[in-house]
Amino acid sequence: MKRTIMSELAIVRTLVPSIAGVGLFIFVVLTAVRASNGDSDMSAAGAFAISAMSPIMAMTSLAGLDNQNGWERYRATLPISRKDIVSARYLCITIFSVIMTCAAVLLSIVAIPILNSVGIPSTGETVFETAIASAISMLFSLMAVFLVLPLFFRFEHMKAQRLSVGLYALYMCLIMGTLNSFIPISNQFMSIAGTNPDLAVLGCLCGAVALATVVLGVVSCAISTKVYRARNL
Repeated sequence: MKRTIMSELAIVRTLVPSIAGVGLFIFVVLTAVRASNGDSDMSAAGAFAISAMSPIMAMTSLAGLDNQNGWERYRATLPISRKDIVSARYLCITIFSVIMTCAAVLLSIVAIPILNSVGIPSTGETVFETAIASAISMLFSLMAVFLVLPLFFRFEHMKAQRLSVGLYALYMCLIMGTLNSFIPISNQFMSIAGTNPDLAVLGCLCGAVALATVVLGVVSCAISTKVYRARNL
């Protein structure tokens, strides 16, 4: 299991420069646009975006490399159980997402004094609120990834991608319909906590979402393992 995880992480390391570059570009663009509109939470918006996109980019990039290099077929010939392969993929995506979210929050913190120095004061979320909202964005994105990952273990790459788009759309419609709003999910949860949210309330909200994500991840991993074992590579 340890060797499988290290193998997955080694592959992810090759993807970090490109994904980090895209994330930095999005952060700069969102921060600049929102600053020009006078939004006080300009740097936080970039952190939310990076946190939300990281799980999806990690999953699609790893699946694409598997398909492009034939790694999936080669790996199936190695003395590694398919359960370990599936578990390592889930853990690798989760670890990468957490690291990217921490980096996004740190980038948001660094951006605040820079923006203040050029005469653009930030009066939006506190650092703790930004961290919580970014974590919630990441967790909801992870749940979406956990919903579609069994498709990539069951079908070939292109078919899984086509099916995952529909499942993503259904997931987003369900979330937006439940919250009855098209406001970003992280903002919705911040509004639930109130105008001046208590740290304990924010922690409980984030903990509840994290628990739901873990439960969904365990169920999804079990389904992926079952379908992957039955798949003829």
